[in-house]
Amino acid sequence: KGASVRETFEVKLERIRHLSQSTLDFRFVKTDGCPVEFEPGQFFRFRFVDGGGEFERSYSLCNFADDVSGSCFLDLVVSTVEGGRASNYLFTCKEGITANVSGPFGRLLVPSPLPKRLILVATSVGIAPFMPILTKLMTSLENELTKVVLLFGARDREEFLYREELLEIVDRHKNFSLQMCYSRDNLLNQESFEHKGYVTKQLQALRPNAGSDHVLLCGHPQMIDDCYSFLKEAGFGVRQVTREKYVFAREAKTTKKS
Repeated sequence: KGASVRETFEVKLERIRHLSQSTLDFRFVKTDGCPVEFEPGQFFRFRFVDGGGEFERSYSLCNFADDVSGSCFLDLVVSTVEGGRASNYLFTCKEGITANVSGPFGRLLVPSPLPKRLILVATSVGIAPFMPILTKLMTSLENELTKVVLLFGARDREEFLYREELLEIVDRHKNFSLQMCYSRDNLLNQESFEHKGYVTKQLQALRPNAGSDHVLLCGHPQMIDDCYSFLKEAGFGVRQVTREKYVFAREAKTTKKS
């Protein structure tokens, strides 16, 4: 499938769900009823209007229905940021608000051809683009064409977003493995996929091979910098690692990713 064509359109907020104390799931729907065209992993720019006027933020789509890019909805995963204009607006709004959206943008895509092993590394809401990516990879996992490893970092178990969905993929596909890393959890009754510490340590334990692996990184800027430094020392180049940093905006100005 070729690159998606960028467009501008209006959306309306249809649903709000609580994923954790600090994270909400928002479903926006295109008001024209047309499908949202995007490649799994891409993001869109949302233009909202609050009491201070217009402002813009970018969000990766977390759509992971059977037909990832054939629906008219856009699912977002948003964490609250102290003093953040976007989170203050979204965490106090109600269904029915509208926004103007442009996109898609971004290079955090499934590599082609697929490598022998694809390593996905996410922290917090950085899991968003990997949900539609995993949906796209289901056929490849069934055909045993590649192995996929997800390293997911969170503060504690309460912040393990999409737990049921991810564990279901683990149960269904032997070529998919999940490693959860908690920075602030004592891990009583620890599961086999759970680890104390950061995703960087688990990435090192995988012994990435520059000749056969490809790595997608999404999340906190420090995590991405630490992982990329390690991967460079392991012989990886820019073609084997795709990075997307989430910058948590506290000011009203537009940022690349919030």
